[in-house]
Amino acid sequence: MISEVLGDALSVYRRLWRRSVVVAGLVFAVVSLADALSARSPTYGTTLVSLLLSLVGGLLVQGALVEVVRDLHEGRPPSTTRQLYERTRGRLGTLLGASLLYGIGVALGFLLLIVPGFIAIARWSLIVPLVMIEGLGIREAFARSSQLVKGRTGRVLALVIVANLITVVAGSAISAAFGFLPDFWSIWVGGTIAGALTVPFEAHVLTVLYYRLTEPERPVLPETPPKSWGSIWDEEPPA
Repeated sequence: MISEVLGDALSVYRRLWRRSVVVAGLVFAVVSLADALSARSPTYGTTLVSLLLSLVGGLLVQGALVEVVRDLHEGRPPSTTRQLYERTRGRLGTLLGASLLYGIGVALGFLLLIVPGFIAIARWSLIVPLVMIEGLGIREAFARSSQLVKGRTGRVLALVIVANLITVVAGSAISAAFGFLPDFWSIWVGGTIAGALTVPFEAHVLTVLYYRLTEPERPVLPETPPKSWGSIWDEEPPA
């Protein structure tokens, strides 16, 4: 399952990379700017703003990227970038609450016996796709994710770890490539580009996993794509 999901996610990334990179890059430009300002003038206020933007921005990107794949999977006309953000903003409160509970649950699991923390990472890994695609609330998303992953916990955990490692290593390498710039610009430019290029892959892995578990008989992406999606800057998607 691991190689199949990673292969599908790579195919998704290749087919949707321009749209995915723009969706992620616009948000990470703001998040990385806050990080750069915080590094240049570290105070409690700038650090707090940086952390909040990182959390909210990351969830906004993940939700929007789920919707990017969903459009093509369901054969719908492509949504504009603005529409993707608007759809995700409507679920942002649920995503934020679920993310905070996820973090607390995983942390408590590691504090107790370590193993429960890893189990929690795997069992609750599908929360974002479930909130966005099925429109579930926090409690329902946790229960549904656990139900879908049950019996595959070890493989899902390995998949999540591999996807995270790929994202972290690639992101660190891209950020390091901008180390020749002054610190402020290195953090801003390097962070923006690293986030735009790597975060979509990790988000696509989880979306692919969701579809493989819920619709195993149907390809994640249609073999023959719908009509050309046109420009991602179109105000209205093509008919």
